[in-house]
Amino acid sequence: MAGAGYVSPDVRSRLFAAVLLPAAIRADLTRATRALRALEGVRPVRAEQLHLTLRFIGEVDRGLETPLAREIAAATGELPGFPMRLRAAGVFPSHRRARVLWIGVEETPALAALQRSVEEAVVRAGVAPDARPFRPHVTVGRIRRPPPPVGLAGAIARVRFEATVDVRRVSLMRSELLPRGARHTEVAASRLAGGADDARRARR
Repeated sequence: MAGAGYVSPDVRSRLFAAVLLPAAIRADLTRATRALRALEGVRPVRAEQLHLTLRFIGEVDRGLETPLAREIAAATGELPGFPMRLRAAGVFPSHRRARVLWIGVEETPALAALQRSVEEAVVRAGVAPDARPFRPHVTVGRIRRPPPPVGLAGAIARVRFEATVDVRRVSLMRSELLPRGARHTEVAASRLAGGADDARRARR
């Protein structure tokens, strides 16, 4: 029998809000970072899980999924779609203590507005504010044991990748931690007011 403090995983959700990447971009990104992801001590992120996190929500009651989806849709539905540029590789927090390998995402006013709207929506749904600064990136690998800094820096410098993604929707994702790795499932998605092509046409 489970103890009094036991919480069934069936009634809890580990959530985050994200911009998912198109399959073609994920494939190109995986190819471009193959050598980096193959470094000793690196656990690469599977291609189908590559994304930009707008807000990590964490573990909440499963019943909060619907309010979160509703608030995010209301907050982002009037925002225009926009182009998002991916480029350059790096690590968090430093080469000597590297724990995360990433591809950078260019910070733009449109991306900042989207992230801010998602943050405000999450708080309205009942989740505590996130005091951490938004540092847009796509995680491509997690490092269990950092390789020598010189070798890591060289591998990062050799990455040649640039791509532009048309941001058209925000996804509320559920993350399940399994022995073979995390499994991500889209719980809900909200479309922005227009895709990047529509936004460009509107400015003409």
